[in-house]
Amino acid sequence: MNQQNDEKCEHTEGDVLTFPKGLVGLPELRRWILVDMEPTLPMKWLVSLDKEGFRVPITDPGFFTETYSFEIDEGSQKIVQAGDVEDIVVMIISTVEDGGQRITGNLSAPLIVNVKNRNGVQCILESDVYGMRHEIDTLRFGEACQAYASGHPENVVGTAVDKAMSGQYDQETEPLEPDQEVELVDAR
Repeated sequence: MNQQNDEKCEHTEGDVLTFPKGLVGLPELRRWILVDMEPTLPMKWLVSLDKEGFRVPITDPGFFTETYSFEIDEGSQKIVQAGDVEDIVVMIISTVEDGGQRITGNLSAPLIVNVKNRNGVQCILESDVYGMRHEIDTLRFGEACQAYASGHPENVVGTAVDKAMSGQYDQETEPLEPDQEVELVDAR
């Protein structure tokens, strides 16, 4: 997706996610950053640093299914070089259609990123369990969007995409008062 405006995304070298093999159909696009959407949503832009104005929406697999698991092939493991499974996050390239009325995700080709060295790879799953246009869980995603819109994104349990942006799953928040109740939306 090409951006409509000529905004320049400010970033540091530590923000860059490197996909040495690029993405499927885009092997020349290897350097990317994650950028918040406007308004801020539990979805981010994956913005190419190699092709000006090119970006794709990505989000957490937890918004599509409660159970999402697969094995990372040996070649992908070598690229990502994760020492521990906790260092890996999974992100799903999404398609937003009809002004947000329909959102699907390509669960058959997830993005895997090592949050420590910032290396990533797009895995192509050979199983037919996950499709290219898996419908988002509108209730779960809608609740998360409401938390963001009300100015309380801290009420959404940190997602993999947040972890890839900051290297942490959960954002630090102010301690709650004993009588203060908060509803958390789990997107992991």
